[in-house]
Amino acid sequence: MESIFKIAEIVVKRKQGIITPGEQAILEDWLNESPEHRELFEQICDKVRVEKRMTDYSQMDWEKDYQQFIIKYKRKTVLHPYRRLLKYAAMFILPMAIAASFLFNHFTKEIPVIPPGISQATLILADGKTIELKQDSTYVINKSDGSILTNDNGLLSYNKTSDLTSTKKISYNQIFVPRNGEYRLTLEDGTRIWINSETNIQYPVSFNGGKRTVRLQGEAYFEVAHNPDKPFIVELDNAKIKVLGTSFNIKAYKEDLSLTTTLAEGKVSFSSKSGEENLVLNPGEQFELDKTSGEVTKRDVDVSIYTSWKEGRFAFRNLRVEDIFKTLSRWYDVEVVYETDAIKEKKFTGDLKRYDDFNKILEIMESSELIKFDIRDNKVIIK
Repeated sequence: MESIFKIAEIVVKRKQGIITPGEQAILEDWLNESPEHRELFEQICDKVRVEKRMTDYSQMDWEKDYQQFIIKYKRKTVLHPYRRLLKYAAMFILPMAIAASFLFNHFTKEIPVIPPGISQATLILADGKTIELKQDSTYVINKSDGSILTNDNGLLSYNKTSDLTSTKKISYNQIFVPRNGEYRLTLEDGTRIWINSETNIQYPVSFNGGKRTVRLQGEAYFEVAHNPDKPFIVELDNAKIKVLGTSFNIKAYKEDLSLTTTLAEGKVSFSSKSGEENLVLNPGEQFELDKTSGEVTKRDVDVSIYTSWKEGRFAFRNLRVEDIFKTLSRWYDVEVVYETDAIKEKKFTGDLKRYDDFNKILEIMESSELIKFDIRDNKVIIK
């Protein structure tokens, strides 16, 4: 019979996913020795039971319990003391050893909690001045060009004034949303924009002339105020989107190999930088531009999947693990490392809460038995 503490060590390794084939064989032999071993093993693997047992141990008076154990054992001088000792070992020492192992791992290798992103951004004014925007900051900025900016609860708004609309010179502002951030913007024409992590958007303080043009790098969702006399244009590095009044999502990160436009309402036209493509999107359709080949693909999609981030969710449908963690790393501001390239190609489907701690997201994904993970400071190792 293997040492009780040896079995405890093997069970802990199995729970951690680092058991060797030889240790697995030892565990199987121990489980086959008796139904009680198998029942005990199932109890040990029950997370709730283990956590309760760990709590109970922390509240025990070990000195008192030990003395009672000795007194009880000395009083009952019956046959087969060795079998009784094994019974105590199986019922008491093994769970204690495993609980102690978990406690030791918890206190010597504490997993850091990685919180979700928050409303934060940097506003760059036309004169180069920068203003840090925070969710809990509320203030009004009166500019010399006549613009009035209001920042409140993660929303920056430009208010239209008579002085502003009569200004001939166009002043441009920028908002940069860092990793671990998001922000909302209302332009002076009433267009509303939800800005995702690691995104930069440049826009005029007022829309003078015959069109409304903004420039985007990153991801944003637009609800464009309808104005048939002034089409709304979003310029990207490799393309541009033209609309009259509509709701759509653009994902155009510089490091990604493609960019997408997904239409929720209205109608938009899409053209590549070379101007060779001029395609029209209807609600429920998506354009994807391959940046390498320049090829444009149009397809029907479930729009809610691509706009879920603005509703506080992550919706993944049969998506590669590497693509999923590109999105998650921007929101949680973590570095992701893969043990093998094969892990990147695994696919996951699920709906996750955007404002959960990163640890919760990882636990849900791990429960699917798709991946395992290890967190070291701000680095996540996927295995």
